[in-house]
Formats: sequence, C-alpha cells, structure tokens
Amino acid sequence: MKTRSLTEGAMLAAITVLLTVIGEYLGIPILIIPVPLALLVYRHGLRLGIITAFASAGTASLVAGQVFAGLMIIIWGFLGVSLGMALREKFSFFKTFVVGILADLVITGLSVFLYFLLFGKNLFGDMLEMIVSGFEQARGAWEGLGVTGEALLRYEQILETIPILMKWGLPALLLVSAVLMTYVNLAVLRLILRRMGDSIPWIPPFTRWRIPSFYTLFLLIGLLLARLGDKFLAPDFFQIIGLNLYLVFFPVYLVLGAAIVWYYFQTKNVPKFLRILFVFLLLSGMQLLVLSVVFLGILDGVFDFRKLKQTEDIK
Repeated sequence: MKTRSLTEGAMLAAITVLLTVIGEYLGIPILIIPVPLALLVYRHGLRLGIITAFASAGTASLVAGQVFAGLMIIIWGFLGVSLGMALREKFSFFKTFVVGILADLVITGLSVFLYFLLFGKNLFGDMLEMIVSGFEQARGAWEGLGVTGEALLRYEQILETIPILMKWGLPALLLVSAVLMTYVNLAVLRLILRRMGDSIPWIPPFTRWRIPSFYTLFLLIGLLLARLGDKFLAPDFFQIIGLNLYLVFFPVYLVLGAAIVWYYFQTKNVPKFLRILFVFLLLSGMQLLVLSVVFLGILDGVFDFRKLKQTEDIK
C-alpha cells in the first residue's frame, strides 16, 4: 500500500508540474492544477499531499526556471488539499463546496500578496489595465474593419463599464469566480473518481436545480439600491451593495432559468439543433433572451414550473 501511494504521489506530482509549466508558457492559469493534489489527499491523506505539493513546487521552479511557478503550486495547492480533506472526511456536497469557495478566496488573497511582494503593484489594477487595453485594441480592429453604429456604441458602453465593475463589484466578481473554480475542480474530480470506481457527494441533475424562492429578494434589493443610488444620488455605499447583489444573483437566476428551459427541452424532445441554438444565443448575450431566461428563473419561485416542490412533498 505504501509503494502504491508513493507511485500515485509521484505520478500526480508530475501531472501538477506539467499543468503548471503549461500555464506559465501559455500565460494563463490552468484551472485544474488543484485536482491532482485533491485526488492524492482524498486517497492517501494530508501528509502525502503536502509532501507532494512541495516536491512539485521545487520541480516546477527548476523546469520553468523561476521560483514563481513553484510558489503558484503552493498557493493553488491550498485549494486541492482543502477539497481533498473535505472529501476524505465525508463532507456533504454543500459543505465541500463551501470549503472550496473559502479556500479559493484565500488563494486570491495570497496571490495578491505575492504579486505585491514580487512587483510592488496591485494585481487587480494591472489586470484592469490589461483588460481595458485588450478591449481598446479590439475596438481599433473593429473600426479598421468598418464596424460602426449600434455595435460599436455597445462596445463603448462595455469599455466604460469595466472599470466600474472592477472598482465597485470586485467582491461579487471574486465570489462568482470562486464558485466557478470550485465547481470545475469538483466536477473533474468526480469524473476521475467515477472512472476509478469511486464516488463523491454530488448535486441533482441540472434540470432539477432550484433555490429558495426568497432569494429573489436579494436580486430585487440589489436592483432597487442601484436604481436609488443613481436617481437620488445616494451614498456610494448603497450603489456598491446593490451592484454586488446584482452581480451575484443575476447569474444565479440566469442559470436557474436555463435549467428550466433545458427541462422542457428534455421532456418535449426538442431537436438538438434548437438546443444548440439556444445555448449559442444565450452565451452570445442576446439581451432579450437573457432577460427572459432570468425572469423565468424568478417566476419559478412562485409557479414551480417543474413541480419539484410537489415531488419533495410526496417523498
């Protein structure tokens, strides 16, 4: 058993190093770097996971030729170790998910601190400059191609909105990012463990996703505070709260509405072409469709379109 754990540790360490080096050379973070460490901790315990994390960090620093790569493994490894321990302790999906979100927020704080130590700059400030610069270059390319009118005006509005989102909506953006990061890593872990004949606590199928109906109040309060702040020049504090509530719960109800639509796609055997078209239009940000799907998600708290409450009452 000890030989087996050491073999798996070496293999997963190599995978961790490979993912990190790929991320360094491509200039983008690899979202599933925590997965190998989470798998190792889940199967063989915390001690081997920590040893593997430091061994991977040292190897990555040598391969990439910089200490930063190794430090990133240590930082990102915190999420892997946290998820692995939560699963090893047989936490429910909800508790494991919360552990992952908190760990990801800690990772963000450590990344900001490390960036400041290395470069003496604000990580989010530099990210904002990069994003705005990228959008401005894209706008120049659009103008060069002769794009004018409403499309260019909409692009200008997006460009003006980005600094506001980064300044006032950063807490919500970090929370949404932590949720997505945790979900992606748990989904990949679940897929791997299923191949290995193991299973972990999971959520119901997408078409049965739902949230308590009172959550609608948070979205409405967010919209109200943002509107009041804009119309009556209320303190920035109210607008910040309103914007963050909106940024958190708008995507929640967008996903919930999409789950309802997908439920009817399945029950009515809607052709795959129409399903693909729906996903494409939704991801492309078609305003009328997005708002309709969000509104559908809000109404589900009242009308229970999929009759999920009745099913739970019967059980």
